[in-house]
Amino acid sequence: MQNDGADGSTTFYFVRHGEIDANVENKWHGSTDSLLNDKGIMQARAMADYFHENIVDISMVYCSPLKRTLKTAQTLAERIDVPLEHEQGFREFSIGRLEGLPHEVLATKYGMFESMAKDHHFSVEGGESVINVRDRFLAALSRLKHKHQGEQVAIVSHGAAVAILLAHFFEPAPYPFHHYHMANTGISKLVWGDEPLLEVFNLAEHI
Repeated sequence: MQNDGADGSTTFYFVRHGEIDANVENKWHGSTDSLLNDKGIMQARAMADYFHENIVDISMVYCSPLKRTLKTAQTLAERIDVPLEHEQGFREFSIGRLEGLPHEVLATKYGMFESMAKDHHFSVEGGESVINVRDRFLAALSRLKHKHQGEQVAIVSHGAAVAILLAHFFEPAPYPFHHYHMANTGISKLVWGDEPLLEVFNLAEHI
């Protein structure tokens, strides 16, 4: 059922991209422009079928411009026959010179997560801070809230980026954000009127 926007709300369906090899290897690919693997392609198709069968009246699909999100979003937009547009604000959390390293190494050798916990403005050389990611994602989403008032919009993005946004809305701070980390092609529904309301989190029955 389409949101009528009487309360000034916009409904966002957040979708995480399909699986990439780095997800299996537990490596951080933020700005690294990875392709979906075979499983990720299958997940994207199953997610798109789920939308087609269960979630009606999506007016637009927006996505991060990285290849993994673009392929996932194209699969969805084509299946439900709606326009697709890139949005730079929805790209993944870049960690600069440490891109591609395993999460365990980032934690034990470089103390990255401890540093982020102590200072949300901390960034690795060439990368972003949690605050940077929050601010750009929130700015992009705010523009779409006003542009698509009363509509339902799909946002295909990334695990950390979406989690930071949700932690900002529903926790005291945007870090730590692990409670809001979605499965590959997981779906979350946010209705944003006067205040944001998370109605569905990480729906993944299609996979």
